Amino acid sequence: MRSGSAEGSGYALGSRLVLTAAHVLKDRERVSVRVEGRQGQVACRVVWARLEEGPQGWDAALLLADEPLSRGVWPAVRWGRLVTGSASPAQAVGFPRVGQAGSDTVTRVQRDGRVLPETGRERDRYVLVGDPGAETMDSGVSPWSGMSGAALWCAGPGIRPLLTGVVAGDPPHLNHTRLEAVPAYVLATDPEFRSLIEEHTGRPILLEAADLTGLTDRTSHPRPPRSPADLLRPDQAVVSFMGRKELLEDLAGWCQDSPQPPAAAVLWPSEQGPVRARLVTGGGGAGKTRLAAELCARMTARGWTAIRLTTSTEAPLDALTLVRRPLLVVVDYAETRVPQLHALLRAIDHDEATTPVRVLALARAAGDWWIRAGEHPSGQILATATVTPVPALHHRLQDRTTAYRQALEDFATALHRLAPAVDWLAHVPALTTPAALPALTRGEFDTPLSVHMAALLALLDSTGTPQPAQPANTLEGRLLGHERKYWDDTADSPGRRLDGERTGTQTRALAVALAALTPASDRDHARALLALLPSLEDAGAAAVRGELATWLRDVYPAPDGSMWGSLQPDRIAEHHIGTQVLLEPALFIRILKTLEQAHAAQALTVLARTAQHPQHRDTITALLREAVAAAPSRLAPAALTTATRTAHPGPLITALTHLTDTTHDINLLQQLSSRVPHTTLALGEWAAALDTVLVEHHGSPALDQAALAASLNNQSIRLAGLGRREDALAAITRAVDIREVLAGQRPDAFLPDLAMSLNNQSNRLADLGRREDALAAITRAAEHYEVLAEQRPDAFLPDLAGALNNQSNRLADLGRREDALATITRAVGHYEVLAGQRPSLFTRQLQKAVQLRDRLERPMQ
Repeated sequence: MRSGSAEGSGYALGSRLVLTAAHVLKDRERVSVRVEGRQGQVACRVVWARLEEGPQGWDAALLLADEPLSRGVWPAVRWGRLVTGSASPAQAVGFPRVGQAGSDTVTRVQRDGRVLPETGRERDRYVLVGDPGAETMDSGVSPWSGMSGAALWCAGPGIRPLLTGVVAGDPPHLNHTRLEAVPAYVLATDPEFRSLIEEHTGRPILLEAADLTGLTDRTSHPRPPRSPADLLRPDQAVVSFMGRKELLEDLAGWCQDSPQPPAAAVLWPSEQGPVRARLVTGGGGAGKTRLAAELCARMTARGWTAIRLTTSTEAPLDALTLVRRPLLVVVDYAETRVPQLHALLRAIDHDEATTPVRVLALARAAGDWWIRAGEHPSGQILATATVTPVPALHHRLQDRTTAYRQALEDFATALHRLAPAVDWLAHVPALTTPAALPALTRGEFDTPLSVHMAALLALLDSTGTPQPAQPANTLEGRLLGHERKYWDDTADSPGRRLDGERTGTQTRALAVALAALTPASDRDHARALLALLPSLEDAGAAAVRGELATWLRDVYPAPDGSMWGSLQPDRIAEHHIGTQVLLEPALFIRILKTLEQAHAAQALTVLARTAQHPQHRDTITALLREAVAAAPSRLAPAALTTATRTAHPGPLITALTHLTDTTHDINLLQQLSSRVPHTTLALGEWAAALDTVLVEHHGSPALDQAALAASLNNQSIRLAGLGRREDALAAITRAVDIREVLAGQRPDAFLPDLAMSLNNQSNRLADLGRREDALAAITRAAEHYEVLAEQRPDAFLPDLAGALNNQSNRLADLGRREDALATITRAVGHYEVLAGQRPSLFTRQLQKAVQLRDRLERPMQ
């Protein structure tokens, strides 16, 4: 960059907008830039500049070139700031004196080092520290002269860096080891600067956490859209956000509300601690992800750090404990990520947490998975978290019409960037006349996605884009007709080698469905999955499989941990999968049979969602039934797990029921029974039927008494969950009788089982109001656990504490408050020992026991 006789560096933020340092602009009437790979200088004018004296003063400027600096779509700039106190790898790239190869020739120089956030913080400066690497010039000029105006980039190793500042100079007397930069967070405070960035790049400044990029879902900050479906992705935010003002305000208030803990509190009450959680639920296309993105943008503008958590379960979460600002973490698809959700809570909910931390989970529905997540020792915060359903957005026809018109204008603007040869905005007036407006009366137009799809399709269809020979009658199907053109155009592009018979239109469609169904861990896994497709099975197709894997990686952005990405939004992907399953059901059974446990669970989750589309319900239900029956040991456990996570488990339960009715593999049924959660609404009926089958089997002439007792114990729990209290008591009574005999013969092996069954029997008796009998049963259980805990305290002290807690409740039910208080006091003592040893596991039980003790200590009213 040149300004009169002065030279510096700069970074092109858009096709014409350049960021540089203000002090380099010695002559603002004569400013030009030279771009690598292009001859000559391009004249520019200064559209914004701030230069202030002193170590804390501003030093930055924006230039607007008289003509585009490059052809094609300009990559989106991601802005960042450092939010922890840890050193961050960083680099600046510019054209300093040290890179001069001659009087008029300069070479780009990359200056690597680290930014130490504490150094220069009081002056609002980032300081890039590195080895000297260059000596002072003979003229006494710094070798880094000319570096001013270069962009400063920060990120972890192997991760795309974020623009975190603009270099302002080389401070004297430090042997040229440092470069100082004006941070991006300072630049973002200037309204005019922000306005110019948004005007010329099409995107507002959103400051990401540069030192947390390894923990951020990389699909939350997407590449520029390339296809019609890309324009509908919530992270693209093409259509103006509207209609959720009250809910957004509610969530923002939840973030910022920070009550103080009671002065005398020994333990943080979960609703008063610095860490809180909330669940937002809604169907596909309801706008959950977009709502969360808007909340992140709002809280970032208020000084918070906001991230959408990576889907990679291998990413270490400890860095979150170093964040020095209020923190908001969004966990999308939370129902499929419960272990990671618990790991997140363990990382952020610690004794030194003082600043607010908010966890916003997004899911299609709350159900079994949410209840169990709150029951987990690491899920205490979830147990008291508010669940907020996202309501339908467009109830009235007038609201839908307003949203439709807005979407038309926004899509026309976005399409102009994608295909500038078409005057998209010119089509909008004709599409908004009363005669041209579509009927928006169907129930599906309650959701933003349906309105957006209708508007996008109206624009695409208005340009005469060729339509399929048999156009679909659903919004998703019609949009997929346009998306196929994107697949064909990219596959047939030069150098792809995907124009042969093996990779025709239908093979590509199957490949896209495969990628939407399951991730591919790496390139070898991708090739193995693609080898299942018709015409790609033989060894001669190896090169084609590799090329197709690359194509899938390129057409849709891949999430962390996968070779390829999925067609988005979900509703469109699900419709496409349903269509392909109808065409090739046997193929998808083969695919499911090859998947490992984690990938099988994900595929079954996607299929369960697909079954909610009425036109695909029967097809997907039949597929799941046949696939689980064909590979029960692999798919039945995954179906069981998935049924407790999905909002609509019906097709999976149908498949499991079919398996239970037809299989003779008792070992498999026993394994499935052991995997059923103790508390489950979704699987209650099926689990009771499963345990009934096992009870009948083990009760046959060649009976296995221990296995029969275990099945009876499980059956009792399932029947109680269904409200069948008499049957539940009958089953557990049989289990107790059998285990009495077994424990008498081998107490070391069966006394723990007897104690557990007595505990369950006490609960069943209490359910029926038989209080004396319930107390007798739990008293016996507590006596057995006393013996066991004395022998093996590490194994049985938790059970003893739990039994004493239950015994105290039974005594209180009978009005024996003094005995109940004495018993719960013993339980509290045991829980205090356990919580001291393993606080994450036993703090909640201790709190509950203390609450019961406190109630019993209060005099009766």
